[in-house]
Amino acid sequence: MSLFNQAQRPRRKANSDDNLIPLINIVFLLLIFFMIAGKIEQIQDAGLTLPENSQTKPAVAQPITLQLSKDNEIHLNNEVVSVDALPEALSTLLQEHPANIAVRADKRVTYQDLDKVLVILRAAGFSTINLFTLTTESS
Repeated sequence: MSLFNQAQRPRRKANSDDNLIPLINIVFLLLIFFMIAGKIEQIQDAGLTLPENSQTKPAVAQPITLQLSKDNEIHLNNEVVSVDALPEALSTLLQEHPANIAVRADKRVTYQDLDKVLVILRAAGFSTINLFTLTTESS
């Protein structure tokens, strides 16, 4: 008799919501992935407008970054540093990282102000100083 009772029991209809569960799982996994991946590297921005350059060369990631704003405010690895405290801060960083630095200077910074910072960088012992610019289309 038990075989007879199973045959008369109504079959369960396929529910369209059953197909949504794997889709929801995938969406949540993608959401978590992009939330984590978006936090890997903090965007460094001190309100700079970089000068333009028609030559292109790929940028190489540098462990030490220095930004010089239009108001001559210096940001060393996202921390504001005065010109007087810059040599000491650089010597501390040189002990931890190789002697390469990325310099981003606002296009409105005068050459004299930029030169003061470059002299300090050379005196601190940096062997490679990369000055970042924006690329322009050359005709």
